[in-house]
Amino acid sequence: MRKVVIALMAALFVCVGSVSEAAEVDHRSWTVVHVSYEVQEGDTLQSVAETYLQKNTYGKRDINEFREGIRELNDWLLTRDMKKGDVLRINYWEKVSK
Repeated sequence: MRKVVIALMAALFVCVGSVSEAAEVDHRSWTVVHVSYEVQEGDTLQSVAETYLQKNTYGKRDINEFREGIRELNDWLLTRDMKKGDVLRINYWEKVSK
């Protein structure tokens, strides 16, 4: 019984180490990009979100979630609409080239 417990603990240690190592490799493969965007005439939060969502290469993201992420980064959007000249903070994930 003692040998079985030791074997299970050793297997668990190897598995946890492998998952941790894979996460580290994955973390280095992606970077978050922070940009500032000056709102142009005719821009909407939806159109800006659609433009920057295309730059997100980390994985599939929902447009509604991405748009609301921009709203959260720019809390003044909670009290008023954006207008020409406003500056939006936007971030997205990008795959790092090796």
